[in-house]
Amino acid sequence: MAVVSKNIPALTQTPGVGKKTAERIALELKSKLSQWQDLADVEISVPNDALIPKSEIREELEMTLIALAYTPQEIQQAITAISQDQQLQKNPHIEDWLRSAISWLAGD
Repeated sequence: MAVVSKNIPALTQTPGVGKKTAERIALELKSKLSQWQDLADVEISVPNDALIPKSEIREELEMTLIALAYTPQEIQQAITAISQDQQLQKNPHIEDWLRSAISWLAGD
């Protein structure tokens, strides 16, 4: 939301991000995130709600994949696919979720 709303002070609270970097992030990602936010209103049916990662993991996963220039459709497909991994469902580490999603998106 900080990127979409161009909330530069919020972005500068991130370690290593100064005012100029925050402005650049907001400028470069605003349109991509706005498009994703509009498309995110579309519900994608998943057979079992228990397979969806926790909201904080899902949100961070989506935002990271958006920053890596994946489309909302690709992101939803990846999340749906990797959410079926029972070991991953028990894993609270975003790094592992992200690694699995990128691997799935790369076709590995």
